[in-house]
Amino acid sequence: MRAPRHAIAGLFGGLLLLGQAGADEIDRRILPVAPTYTRNATCASVSATIPFEIHTGTQDVGISPSPKDLPLNQGESAICFAYATADMISHRVGRPVSPLDVATKFYFADPARLETISDPHLKRHLRAHPAYRADIAWSRNTAEVTKDGNPALEPYFDKIEGGEEDMAALLYNIGGYCEDRDLPSNDGYRYVMPALRSLRYRTRLHPARQSFRAVAATASHLRGRWADSFNAAWIAHVEAVCRRVPLPVPLLPVSYRVAASQADFADMLESGRHPSKQKLDRILAMVDYALDHGRVPTVGYSWYLLEDRDPKDPDLFADHASPVIGRRKAEGTCQYRIQDNTGEYCGRMRDGIRERCDNGRIWVTESELRKTLYSVTYLR
Repeated sequence: MRAPRHAIAGLFGGLLLLGQAGADEIDRRILPVAPTYTRNATCASVSATIPFEIHTGTQDVGISPSPKDLPLNQGESAICFAYATADMISHRVGRPVSPLDVATKFYFADPARLETISDPHLKRHLRAHPAYRADIAWSRNTAEVTKDGNPALEPYFDKIEGGEEDMAALLYNIGGYCEDRDLPSNDGYRYVMPALRSLRYRTRLHPARQSFRAVAATASHLRGRWADSFNAAWIAHVEAVCRRVPLPVPLLPVSYRVAASQADFADMLESGRHPSKQKLDRILAMVDYALDHGRVPTVGYSWYLLEDRDPKDPDLFADHASPVIGRRKAEGTCQYRIQDNTGEYCGRMRDGIRERCDNGRIWVTESELRKTLYSVTYLR
């Protein structure tokens, strides 16, 4: 994520159409278009719960702590954005949404389908943000392809890494939601690995039997000789297993960022261009606003805030995303509770952090967050 975004301050924090605010305020399920963001002066306590359901992918398998006591975790995948976005959407719709479905739509859904959705709030949202297709393209172009088990760098679905929460949420308006029980996402690709292996084998034997229309709208670097057939087959598998349900509300993301990525944020610090206090205050004010209005926001920050970097780890920045599920005042300072989706044990975390960690749900102080915090997204 090194290229500048179309509008680095956040596409969804910018341009508005006259008359949109009044129309949306009539529907009390939808938050206003352009509220005044201010910090919660008293850091009043607030708590939110992400819907969770016990099923094949979350049952107790004899390990401790039990999967049923932990947030869904991304395992060995590198799609934290999809898990954070799924949590944000799950809280909004009241059902546990599959992160793998969120990632699939983010990488491959046709943005043109958004304009065919009849919801008036979404239509106004798209008109107010005419560059949304450019932002989707930019977001997809930031995705990378791992070499692990993939020496040819084919962009198979399960080899793609990275994404953006706001664009993932916007694209998830397409086609209804899929619950995690239908497409289990706990521990990354663990529960869908048999399907992935089967599809890899079948599409290698008969690549021409797959329709490539399903992947035609994605970024060119997410297309490949073998990957197109595999990804089209994966999309067909997802549609076969998902019992889709219409969204009860449109997903209207609002985002703001002071950097394009954690790497960009670190580069700003190193070059003496530290984001102003005012800009970081705005991110925290938007977090406060979302929490105070019944929303779970997501934030972009560095995983190394929570755990020390292994000197042998080639990832210098550990770009990460998590939902914020709580706020409190403790020992005279404001703290925010983030729900981590890495599956890491609390005992492996930094001194001072591990004491505030409970099964992947961690209290971090405002001052700790400010060291790496660079983006926020919530759903109106």
